[in-house]
Amino acid sequence: MLVNQIMSQNLHTVLANTKLDALSDIFSDVSYHHLPVVDENNVLLGIISDRDVTLNLSPFIDTDMEHERDRELLNQVAADIMSADPIAVGQNSRIETASILLLENNFSCLPVVDSDGKIEGLLTWKDILNYHIYAD
Repeated sequence: MLVNQIMSQNLHTVLANTKLDALSDIFSDVSYHHLPVVDENNVLLGIISDRDVTLNLSPFIDTDMEHERDRELLNQVAADIMSADPIAVGQNSRIETASILLLENNFSCLPVVDSDGKIEGLLTWKDILNYHIYAD
């Protein structure tokens, strides 16, 4: 079976200049944990996880203990905190190959790109697990 049969295709992408506070808002409104970072031509530049955002946010924002440096962190952009140049697969990659890539590299997702590097989907460890459990 091929990656294109189980990957998520309805993606929310962000640009490299998307600010940290906007990224935080996106993750608080959705149920997924990864956002592909793309350029204006939809070419994949990196991946951001909800954990990346959380690690870069000050816990003192909007509290009595907030300082200017806490607010300054919000000016970081996706390019500052993303995992750049992620390993990606094509739609016609075998699921077994993608599974090995996830395991060997301790990734939680793999972007799926076309031959020009444009994002086409995202394959998560949950997609792979569902496939291995429920495959005929």
